[in-house]
Amino acid sequence: MSLATWWKVARPFTLSATLSPLLVGSAAAGTELARNSSPFRTGLFLCALLSCLFLQIAANYFNEYFDWRYGLDSEASLGASTVIFRGEMTSRQVLGGGIVSVLLAIVLAVFLVVATGPRILLFGLAGIVVLYFYSAKPFQFSARGLGDVMVFLAMGVLTTWGAFYVQCPHAASLAFAASVPVGCLCTAILNMNNTRDYEEDAQVAKKTLPVRFGRVFGQRFHAVLVGGAFLSVLVFWKLRLLPWECLLVFASLPYAWRNVRQVLKGGPKALYMVAIRETSLLHLLFGALLAAGLFLHARFGVVPLHLEGSSTAVAWLQ
Repeated sequence: MSLATWWKVARPFTLSATLSPLLVGSAAAGTELARNSSPFRTGLFLCALLSCLFLQIAANYFNEYFDWRYGLDSEASLGASTVIFRGEMTSRQVLGGGIVSVLLAIVLAVFLVVATGPRILLFGLAGIVVLYFYSAKPFQFSARGLGDVMVFLAMGVLTTWGAFYVQCPHAASLAFAASVPVGCLCTAILNMNNTRDYEEDAQVAKKTLPVRFGRVFGQRFHAVLVGGAFLSVLVFWKLRLLPWECLLVFASLPYAWRNVRQVLKGGPKALYMVAIRETSLLHLLFGALLAAGLFLHARFGVVPLHLEGSSTAVAWLQ
């Protein structure tokens, strides 16, 4: 067993799903800090980033282990690392890798608790519950068609808002508005994975949304999620919950358009393998552009941003 095997089970190409919301949440916090002339704490950002990365790695290890344990994967499964089936790692080693990753995340979280207070634990505890029961019984969110909702909440709302909270320990509509498009694209990555695995999941009664409603639904749902990311930025900008600089995300629209067109055409499984990686790159690119827009607003913005947004929203809707 080599270090490369451990790294393979960690599924490094999926870790952009953590990096993107951390960047966006931290950039949103930077906007708030600039308004109050407060410093950005780089050490807390790095602690939060590493802690969240370890939590996602733990989720990947637990997913590998429980899909093996419950007979949801086989040696031919495309979405799995299949290290247990191939004898590259034992099931106990894979489970242990998940547990150690969680413990490392908790150790890093201690520094966040000391710096920001115990409420930050709520974000971590919620994340641990979701990542463990995403694959494990009794809930098995992924096998009940609830994986998309859990990923949107955990990797979108919780991670983005958590990164914001580390720097600015209070609630803000800016953090929520920034989390929605990030959550949409992270869910799109999962949906592509489920669409690719449609046939295998149907055989083992893993009731993902494509299994429940069909592969064509998965293709169209992908278009809705990607389009929803861009639309939500427009809506929140119009409601003055996001600054106009966030429209920078539309620089990634040509890449997103190509991605959606390829998925809607359908094709062999190899197409979905490519689509998963391209959607991951889109998620990272979109998140980087959104974070850049928030940073530019914090550094050079001259248009006031009304975080409450309620009166502006009512006027716009009327």
